[in-house]
Amino acid sequence: MPVTFKIIPKRQLILFTYSGLVTLQESMDIVAQSALDPQHQPWQRHLCDLSAVTEVERDFLRLMQMQAKIAETFQPQAHDKIVLFYAPTKAGQMMAEMARKSWEGLNSVLVMVQHSEAQALAMLDLPEQNLQALLQIAESPA
Repeated sequence: MPVTFKIIPKRQLILFTYSGLVTLQESMDIVAQSALDPQHQPWQRHLCDLSAVTEVERDFLRLMQMQAKIAETFQPQAHDKIVLFYAPTKAGQMMAEMARKSWEGLNSVLVMVQHSEAQALAMLDLPEQNLQALLQIAESPA
């Protein structure tokens, strides 16, 4: 499957990793699956690694419907839900832009796009300089 997730409680974060051809259904399924994980918390930030995306399904109407369903799962918080896309490639940037546009006007989701891995992590106030270091934190004992 070209979409996976890893919940990193130490960083209050869910890391979604996309690769290859990304379909809307896979994206929706993985968000739903992450919400069922015992480590999931509604306030966790989402970091979407789009660095290995090569192609994106382009159905903007369906994307908007999907994002609306996802937004429904976000419980009201005292602050916005943060979704940051790390998108260094053209295909990843296209996917991030589609997602950003589909969430425009929703007060509950703050969408950010970053082309630099280190800057993406810094925007989330994470001390790690790269995703590999972040994954090592996820694998280390509590």
